[in-house]
Amino acid sequence: MAEYAGWELTVIIGLMVILIASYAIGSIANRRIQRSFWRALREELRRYSRRVSFKSFGSSGFKVGFRPRSGPLRKVEVSLVLLAREMPLYLPIAYALGRRDRVIIKANLAGRPDFYLEIFGRKTPLSKEIKLKLEKFKPLDIGPLSRHMSAKASKPGRAAKFLSGPVLERLVSLRECLERFSVSRSEPHIMIVCRRDERAVSAMFELLDEAARALSEQEAEPTRGRRRRR
Repeated sequence: MAEYAGWELTVIIGLMVILIASYAIGSIANRRIQRSFWRALREELRRYSRRVSFKSFGSSGFKVGFRPRSGPLRKVEVSLVLLAREMPLYLPIAYALGRRDRVIIKANLAGRPDFYLEIFGRKTPLSKEIKLKLEKFKPLDIGPLSRHMSAKASKPGRAAKFLSGPVLERLVSLRECLERFSVSRSEPHIMIVCRRDERAVSAMFELLDEAARALSEQEAEPTRGRRRRR
């Protein structure tokens, strides 16, 4: 009986050591990812503002917020959401389900867009998480991006015009990591969700800038039209 108890205790202690070591290794890995991503993000933030707010989520990621000094963007939040690498059993399941580290950019504009637009990857699990009632929206052709993603809009004409210029080019450049791109009448007005890729951080902000600029120009068009009619 004593021998059995000793063997059982050894197994329990061994499992505890493995779990503690796995937690420490996973936590260290996530911290390294955060530092690497922050270095890439910091270079982009300098173009917008000297002051940023920072909120840490421990080893799970962080959130940065800032208000650009000028332009159509009024408030921007960038979140890095990492997989729980501290949990060795969770990680392979998460990968099997298509989950990855994500970068989420949310932005508010000076003016509110007058349409809804949802572009999302065909295989991304986010397609099931989108809260908007896409069945009420109409399908939208997004050209070369259609092979990788689906799109629906409340006003296809307005959305197509919005996508007719540099915005679509920026979306195509992010096709390997882009999971969701949204335009909404309610805040946040713009949302970009990508799989984490430090090399794509600059392209993410280029998409944000082009989208904000295009929406701002579209908002001004009806006003100019009314003035001409007067």
